[in-house]
Amino acid sequence: MIGGTGGAERLRALRWAGLAVEIVGYLVWIGVDILFVAAGRSLPWGAATAFCGVCIAVIVLWRRRPGVDARHVAAVAYAASAAATLTGLVLGQPAMSFGEQLALAVVTVAALRHADDRTTLLLCAGAGVVIAASPYLRVEIGSTTTAFTILSALGWGGTVAIGLLLREAGSRRASLLERARADERLELARELHDVVAHQVTGIVVAAQAARVVAPADPDVAKALAAIETAGADALAAMRAMVGVLRGGEAGRAPGAELGAIPEMVARFDPDGTRARLIADAGFEHAVLPAGVAATGYRVVQEALTNVRRHAPGATRVEVEVRLRSDELVVGVRNDGAGAGAGHPAGFGLAGMAERVGALDGTLHAGPAGNGVWTVTARLPVGGR
Repeated sequence: MIGGTGGAERLRALRWAGLAVEIVGYLVWIGVDILFVAAGRSLPWGAATAFCGVCIAVIVLWRRRPGVDARHVAAVAYAASAAATLTGLVLGQPAMSFGEQLALAVVTVAALRHADDRTTLLLCAGAGVVIAASPYLRVEIGSTTTAFTILSALGWGGTVAIGLLLREAGSRRASLLERARADERLELARELHDVVAHQVTGIVVAAQAARVVAPADPDVAKALAAIETAGADALAAMRAMVGVLRGGEAGRAPGAELGAIPEMVARFDPDGTRARLIADAGFEHAVLPAGVAATGYRVVQEALTNVRRHAPGATRVEVEVRLRSDELVVGVRNDGAGAGAGHPAGFGLAGMAERVGALDGTLHAGPAGNGVWTVTARLPVGGR
């Protein structure tokens, strides 16, 4: 039902576009380096300036490889820039490279986004040294050392500010995502408690009834008494634990099941003109493991909420519920997501992914092309 490659292809395209823009930026400023070298008539030694810019840019581009830590790349780039500055002090070349300055700024921003506090201080200090020292300590460019040093210092300040803003935004989003996941884990624990408590209560009641009608066999009576005691103890421990999790809130009824999905779809589209339920016959009465049915319901509920919030102009919404021999598949597909846009990566879906993952299931949400957005959850149910 859901195309799983649309989101990955879009992300890949964005990465290639970002790489292309970055490379063009380096080429432009390395071209400026070459123009300054030609104007100063310092060839062939002056070519070292452009070469230095190319080397630092290549080092910084290495961070885009999978598994490469931008913080490590930043350290290598800073070391290479510092080595170029020391060489300039000794040999009089290279001069300050604009391409090098841009590459150092880019890798500083990239590294700061995921750095801890200690690493952030080191990155800020290291970037300040190599960016500001380059025009000040290397050979003058047209007797404008002071001006270029001031501009480089301002550029360093702007680079650090951008990196810190992105770091703060990333930390805030990570915190919100973790909170959404924790809330969903807590909700799942509550619903599992409600289901399991109901089942254990039935076992205790059955044991009590069996003690009344069972023959006067001391071994049987002893076994039934043990079952009753163990069940009662399990209920007490479970209620105490969930009571702490709930912060003292009152007990709740068991969570909504698959049978409530048709009513939810009807509430979403009272006129019945744009929403359609596609489901296997008898799904409302399926007997599923604890938490699976409630999670399927919640996935559909969250997906329909996102349709209402992010695609109010949707003209076709399909809700699908399929029961396989080993899994429950629920999904929602809608149009009106917008070309190249789609639904934002909200915290509700992040919580749903955590909830589905806790049941060893998988959740996919993403564009399927032509303005269509899909959400699909697969929840294992074992042999039924």
